[in-house]
Amino acid sequence: MSELALLFMFLRYLPAIIRQVRMSDDSLLFSFPTAVEEKVRKHPIVHIVASEFLMFYYAFLSWKKRPPKGEKYFTLHKNSSIVAFQIMIIHAIIIETIGIHWWLHDQSKLFSILLLILNIYSIIFFLGDLQAVRLNPLKMTDNYLYLSLGLAKKMVLSLDDIESITIDQKQLEKKIDKKTTIEFIARDFETVHPNMILELKNPCRATLFLGFQKTYSKVALRLDHPDTFYKMLKEKASQAK
Repeated sequence: MSELALLFMFLRYLPAIIRQVRMSDDSLLFSFPTAVEEKVRKHPIVHIVASEFLMFYYAFLSWKKRPPKGEKYFTLHKNSSIVAFQIMIIHAIIIETIGIHWWLHDQSKLFSILLLILNIYSIIFFLGDLQAVRLNPLKMTDNYLYLSLGLAKKMVLSLDDIESITIDQKQLEKKIDKKTTIEFIARDFETVHPNMILELKNPCRATLFLGFQKTYSKVALRLDHPDTFYKMLKEKASQAK
């Protein structure tokens, strides 16, 4: 019953949440979950609902939007094959849905329907994820880094939390410890390494798929223009200290 009450509160406060999002300078990917937490409260069910809302928004309602531009924005995907990779996955799911669904329908109607729903959900997710990548480049303000890679991971990092920046190529090519390092590296058809790794003074929280949260002590980045980003980051980090 408590979960239903939370969902009711979410729907009740949705107009106020939307008004707060429109007043925010942050992108919807960051401002919407923050507004939901403030108006409703922190709870796994609320996080999941907010994540699903974002997925459907980016999949269906964001195609007329244009990516933000300016010196404080840095893209992570243009020099990668992530767009082609995502489109290839969507095509594969569609072909699988058409081919397997009709065969399974004669074998097990229930299983074929469940598989159809799962495949449709997967297509919606990949469409939304692709749009979220395109519309949410890395953003650097005077005090914070707004990091995201689609719907699967995002992080707001204070510049004062950065202990050091590793740019040595030999160090960057070493195997990354997945338990302590979060990667903002766009998918590619070949193996790629980060341009830099940010080592943090203390573990910081990141938000993963469906609103689940985890702390990391390092952040691996691969940007389209790493030199420009590194220069600005060094300047702003020194000013923040």
